[in-house]
Amino acid sequence: MALRDPDKTRRNILDVASATFHQKGYNGTSLSDILSGALVSKGALYHHFSNKQELLYAVVDELYKPQFLSRWQGILTAEQPVEAIAQVVDGIASEGSDEEMCSGCPIHNISAELASTDEGLRQRVDAIFTGLQSIIEDGIERGKALGQINEQVDSHRVALLFMCSLNGMPQMVKSCQDRQVFFELTGALADYIRSFQIT
Repeated sequence: MALRDPDKTRRNILDVASATFHQKGYNGTSLSDILSGALVSKGALYHHFSNKQELLYAVVDELYKPQFLSRWQGILTAEQPVEAIAQVVDGIASEGSDEEMCSGCPIHNISAELASTDEGLRQRVDAIFTGLQSIIEDGIERGKALGQINEQVDSHRVALLFMCSLNGMPQMVKSCQDRQVFFELTGALADYIRSFQIT
């Protein structure tokens, strides 16, 4: 008889919940959807998560947040931080399948659906976006310290505008469902960031 692996079961539930929330939305997802997708019993699910909201919070904290922020971490140690920011932006449109692109960003989708009514979710999403904004600000400041960016550049305002641009892209691409538009948007944002470099 095979031994049960609680950690593996929990991760399986999280993975299935993440995919199902992205496909159907939070309100469109039932616990039955997750149980059948994860091939677990109701008891196994409730052993790890007391309700659907707690499961959502775990998906955001343990999957969405690290996945979203991990691609940006190299900026903090890059020799050319502004170029590092631009290169990450350049790569965004190339990632994922057409289906994933057309489905939109899972963080933006869940935020649009629930942030106005679920304070716990709103705070979690805000922490993710604030975390990235901080990385961008730090990258701009490092570029200034390295003599690669003019001292007059306001890193806070640049990071705010960067976040507004980045956060608007998924909704625009989701509505037009055109990867070429995505490439043009990411290219424009990368060009904007590169424009701060001293040549």
